[in-house]
This record gives sequence, structure tokens and C-alpha cells, in this order.
Amino acid sequence: MPKLNLQTMGRFALAGLAAIAAAGLLYVVTRSALGFPSDGIRIAALNIASLVVAFLLIAGIGRRPKDER
Repeated sequence: MPKLNLQTMGRFALAGLAAIAAAGLLYVVTRSALGFPSDGIRIAALNIASLVVAFLLIAGIGRRPKDER
């Protein structure tokens, strides 16, 4: 895990906001357009949000550019 500095904490915050946005969007779309029950939507939204956070963590946080030799 990378050292916690201001940039890393900001990225964690952005990843959390992205997860909340994805969960909210999924809830609105499935509730209004498809008519699924709230319990099923909540579980699916949390699963999708977890996947978004995991993707953001793997894709960007803690990566250092390669040394050019």
C-alpha cells in the first residue's frame, strides 16, 4: 500500500465519490426504468460500487512511472 499523503487521500476520496455516484445512478435507472424492488437494487448497487472502487484502486493509486534509462 502506498504511503498516505495528501494526493493518495484525495484519490481515495475520489474513488469513494465515484462509487457513490455509480451506486446512485444504478439505483435511479433500475428503480425508474426497470421497476426492480429496492432490496435487490441496494445489493446490486453496493456490488457495482465495490467493483468501481476496486478498479480505481488497481488502475491508478500507487502506480509510479517507470524509470527511463
